Amino acid sequence: MQKYLFLVPFFFALTLILNCDPVPPKEDSGSAEEIVSEEQTTKELLESLDSTDSFTRSQAAVQLGSREERSAIPKLKKLLSDKEPGVRAGAAIALGDLKDKSSATTIANLMWSDPENPKDVYLDALTRMKDPSVGNRIYPLLDDSNATLRLQVVDALVQIGANSVGPQILSLASKNKDREKDKTYAMALGKLKISASESYILRLTQIQDESPTLAAAYLALGRIKAKKANDVLVKALNLPYSKGKENASMALIEIGNPSVVPKVFQTLQSDDAETKLYATDVLCSIPSKEAAQLAFGLLNGKDTKNWGSAAKIVGRQRYKEARLRIEELLEKDTTPERDNFAEALGWIGDKTSVPVLRKILLSGATEGPYGSAWALGILGAKEAVPDLIKALDKGDAKLMVYALEALGSIADPSSLPKLKELLSERPKMAPQILSTVALIPTEEARLIIEEATKSKDADVYRPAMEEVAKRKDKKSVPLLLTFVNGDDSEKRKLSYYALTAVTGQKFRTAKEWNHWAKGK
Repeated sequence: MQKYLFLVPFFFALTLILNCDPVPPKEDSGSAEEIVSEEQTTKELLESLDSTDSFTRSQAAVQLGSREERSAIPKLKKLLSDKEPGVRAGAAIALGDLKDKSSATTIANLMWSDPENPKDVYLDALTRMKDPSVGNRIYPLLDDSNATLRLQVVDALVQIGANSVGPQILSLASKNKDREKDKTYAMALGKLKISASESYILRLTQIQDESPTLAAAYLALGRIKAKKANDVLVKALNLPYSKGKENASMALIEIGNPSVVPKVFQTLQSDDAETKLYATDVLCSIPSKEAAQLAFGLLNGKDTKNWGSAAKIVGRQRYKEARLRIEELLEKDTTPERDNFAEALGWIGDKTSVPVLRKILLSGATEGPYGSAWALGILGAKEAVPDLIKALDKGDAKLMVYALEALGSIADPSSLPKLKELLSERPKMAPQILSTVALIPTEEARLIIEEATKSKDADVYRPAMEEVAKRKDKKSVPLLLTFVNGDDSEKRKLSYYALTAVTGQKFRTAKEWNHWAKGK
């Protein structure tokens, strides 16, 4: 039992630690850099499963599982009956990673019979295994007294796709008298999309206690696309419970019944900001010409209170008939929430709006430029690239982010010189800048990213390595190999990941990568 304490972070921290790609040992050169030893070979790990040290056995098990080393399965199955709880746990996690369904029953039995390991050890293993046949062994834990474990059970049932146990869960839920557990059942039934649970979930909404259970019930109604829930959910938008409003709006969107539009539209008259926000989300998201027409009607009226919401609705509904009115109102300084109007033009998608958007982008107004930058990007307006570059120098950090995103959407090479300059001036913004550069499919863009990997600033070289990996350009392989053999231990590890993304090869040591490179 002296090895048992390490189990607490076992599934979360240890796997990550053991999976870190160490770097080759070097002779002492006087550098202050920490020397990291080379990772064990698969052969050594297989031999370690027979070690007399329980911690060594458990480490080897987890490593072999993460490497998807199927030759380890016979030994790992034997370790499920090891005398040490940590070894049993490690073997179960490894077999879960290996998707060895022949071990599922044994691991499920251990979940109920092993008093030395917490149940979530084996629940985690079964979740990784993705075997829906064990759902009938897992779902009874929904009635456990441990709230955290119950939530893990919900996740496990969803991850393994255990929809077949829906009737059993509903039966268990119908007998439940604990309001707190009702939340767990609602979550499980909703996420598993058990439509037969509609009546049960609707009953949960009758208790207006502003509890997590009520919020979960609203969300579940959406997930099962409940046919009788529309009135309940629309009413919830006007209740004082914030989380209830949010979940009810999400449910209405998921159900997507356009018949609710008139009633939801009425809630825009509410004085409650949250109610208006969630009602607007619903009216934006359910495809409905009626919603667009009603919103357009507001824009033609004198009451400006809901103009911002109306602009968002006509935009998201792509109501082209509203374009000219939106442009007209966007140009007026007195129009409230002008960013919504600019964004609406982006959603409508008519490039004839580009001149107005360019004008507002550089106007210096407190509202409008952000939405205009976004819209110009969505419209792919190459003619606006010079304006977006100017926006980068406005000294407005928020506008800079929007302009970078727009330049990435447009992906015009003419922006590269400015982006390169900005990278040297603002290294803290390297992730946003480099992600913009990476969207431009030219050699110059690739070279800028590669040059950034050579930086000594971690804020720059880390996102640069990530973009090299995402770009998957094999022309970057020679550069990555220089890092494999370089002095920077972190860059060596990052180069392993990037090389795997670019080449599809999976090596864990510099020696292996060099051997691969010679044999290409």
